[in-house]
Amino acid sequence: MSTPALHLRSYQSPTGLARHDQAQWVLSLCGEMEVEVSGHAGRLSEIQGVFVASGERHDQSAREPNRFLVVDCPQEMLDDNTHESLCRQPWLAVPVSLRQRLAALATHGTPADVMPLLLAHFSPSAEQARLHRLCARIEAAPAARWTVHAMSELTGLSVSRLHAVFRAYFGTSPQAWLSACRLRRAKHALETSSAQLVDIAIGLGYSEQSALTRAFHREVGIAPGEWRDLHQ
Repeated sequence: MSTPALHLRSYQSPTGLARHDQAQWVLSLCGEMEVEVSGHAGRLSEIQGVFVASGERHDQSAREPNRFLVVDCPQEMLDDNTHESLCRQPWLAVPVSLRQRLAALATHGTPADVMPLLLAHFSPSAEQARLHRLCARIEAAPAARWTVHAMSELTGLSVSRLHAVFRAYFGTSPQAWLSACRLRRAKHALETSSAQLVDIAIGLGYSEQSALTRAFHREVGIAPGEWRDLHQ
């Protein structure tokens, strides 16, 4: 059987659409990156990774300094159920404990150390699979009306229990995760389109343009317009 391999990579300009014979897990150690997988775009960050199935067309580009852990994984290492689940839900919500372990394993670990960790968190039978399903639903529809009660119903947990287990696992609250998801999408829109800020805000579920501006200032430190000027 083939064995997995670890790579540390930094990305800059688009590399062009590519395919690989092996599957890849791509996880940020620092920085962010735009990724397109089979026509679907997303933005990777320290809390958002991606699984690229073997043969999937993909491209990536980044404008800021970054460092990513790439794990090449032969498909035969994944059972059919896990492989199908990852293909359906390729965007990976990275829990805080895994982020800490990956940072250490990136320079001192081996594929034998990393693969069990990835499968423990991202297989459909993982203990926190319901939280990953919630994050995937948010990623797929960030503009939806994601109240805490809607999140609670989706996971089958009470509001207080959801908040407790989500914070313990991801190191943040469900609403903060939603905000981070929307801001990743806002950055992508600002960098790749000429859409008006108000349209971006409403399209991502903000009540008005000023709500996006406040969130951007709070999390990024500059206004959305300044971000666009710096990154276009």
